[in-house]
Amino acid sequence: MIMTIVLLAIGVAAYSINWVRIGGPLAEQIQLASDYVADILPPPEYILEPYLEATLLASHPEQVEMRAARLATLRRAYDDRHAYWNAAPLDAALMTALTRDADAPARRFWDDVERLKAAARAGNAAEIRIAYDQLSAEYGAHRTQIDRAVTLATRYQARLKANSDRILTAASLGLLGLALTIVAIVLAAGIYLRRKVMAPLGDLSAVTTALAQGADRSVPYGERTDELGDMARAVDVFRCAARDRAAEDARITAEQKLVSDNLGQVLQMMASGDLRHGTQVQFPPAYAAVQADLNRAVDTLRTIVRAVVETTGDIHATSGSIAKATDDLAERTQSSAAAIEETSAAIERMDERLGNTARAAQTSSHGSQQTLAAAGEVRTRTDGAIEAMRRVAASTAGIDDVIEGLDKIAFQTRVLAMNAAVEAGRAGDAGRGFAVVADLVSTLAMRAEDEAKRARIQLSATQDDVGVAVAAVGQVDDALQTILGRCSEAVDLSRGIADDNTALAISIGEIKGAVVQLDGIAQQNAAMVEETSAAVASLARDITTLAGHAGAFRHDRREREVQVAVDRRGQGARRAKTAPTLAVPAAPLRLANPPSAPLVSA
Repeated sequence: MIMTIVLLAIGVAAYSINWVRIGGPLAEQIQLASDYVADILPPPEYILEPYLEATLLASHPEQVEMRAARLATLRRAYDDRHAYWNAAPLDAALMTALTRDADAPARRFWDDVERLKAAARAGNAAEIRIAYDQLSAEYGAHRTQIDRAVTLATRYQARLKANSDRILTAASLGLLGLALTIVAIVLAAGIYLRRKVMAPLGDLSAVTTALAQGADRSVPYGERTDELGDMARAVDVFRCAARDRAAEDARITAEQKLVSDNLGQVLQMMASGDLRHGTQVQFPPAYAAVQADLNRAVDTLRTIVRAVVETTGDIHATSGSIAKATDDLAERTQSSAAAIEETSAAIERMDERLGNTARAAQTSSHGSQQTLAAAGEVRTRTDGAIEAMRRVAASTAGIDDVIEGLDKIAFQTRVLAMNAAVEAGRAGDAGRGFAVVADLVSTLAMRAEDEAKRARIQLSATQDDVGVAVAAVGQVDDALQTILGRCSEAVDLSRGIADDNTALAISIGEIKGAVVQLDGIAQQNAAMVEETSAAVASLARDITTLAGHAGAFRHDRREREVQVAVDRRGQGARRAKTAPTLAVPAAPLRLANPPSAPLVSA
């Protein structure tokens, strides 16, 4: 991989250097671009373009200002580039050819250009011709020096290219030699590492694998002073430790087998019921604590068995008394549960009827409230009708005033018509037409008075009717006020009755809940008493079985081995433990909250 990378780097470097070297592809492109620019755009140091401008100025003196501005721009460009090349780190011959030999005729050319511009401004054709001839001669001399400078530059570029080729060749050869050296070093290092490191590592790996599989192998290369020697010595230490650990494991296994055999012998004695003695075997010194614990366990078990045998008879007698007492308690509990059940049923019926009464009272209260609201709404509408009647009365009064005004207008119109008729009579034939109009106006005024009288009569009748309606609506309003008062009293009474019924229903409900709770407690107590009775009976059977099993053990007060027959009693006890049977009461009981499991396990 290293050799491949080095060769790849050398190839990339050689390609890059060949690409950027003088004479290379990139340099050739740059040179072509420079030649292209040089062919189409002469640099400022070559006064070809100023000469062309001067030629145009000599041919067209009337364009002197335009040509003078262009020539001034070219002169500044020439001076700038001349200063640049004076400071450039260029070859001395090239510097001399450009900045001294070609510059001298160029300076004289620029002086002749100034004479030409002055002659053109003065309009002196002879002076223009003389100045142009002189600057043409200076241009020729300048061009000769420029051609010489170009020749020198071409030779200089050739020398640079040759030097670049030599340097690139030497660099390429150096890189190739360096690459070959690196490749040789890598190959030598690989061979050295394979012989001195990889092969010993393989041997150590094989030995380590064999040791891990349990084989006993000698570890090589332990005499070396490098890291491989350290590894070999460490592996040898592991080999010695593994051998010692195997010997220790064998010893521990033998001791554990001895302890296991002795412990099995003691357990067999205990299984046969012999608790009179402790362990009669000796454990290895490392297991002395285990032997002491085993002796203490046998002594404790012997004490417990003796106590169980002694107390079994007392428990058997006591369990009989408890069974009789629980039977009596079960009968009394059943009687109490039946009485509480009847009380709960009666209170439940009372609670149902009282609830119906409370709901009826609530319904009546809601109906009274709705009636009161409807009466209030009717009274509000009645007040609106009274106000409307009053507004109608006020409007009729205004209409009366309007009719009275129309009557006066009709009267005045009739008077004016009579005056107009008198004046028309005085006018004779000339006022006859006006007299006819006055007569018509008088007739219309009389009709207006008649209509006004008829409207007043009808308005008077309407005002009388409105007064009667206002009085009737007022009486209705008084009656509604009385109805509202009575409805309000009825609503208050029905609300009070509903609240009392609700409170009474809540109290009855609390009493009902308490009675139901007492009923549930009585039912649970009855069930618990029955279960206790069954548990006591089962306990008596278990005690009998326990006494039979305890009699099978031999201890310090019971030297003789007793043959214990665990017959029907033991079998009955086991059946009771697997499926306990509860005593069924004479009268059926209703359990409000029956327990999900027996309180006392058989």
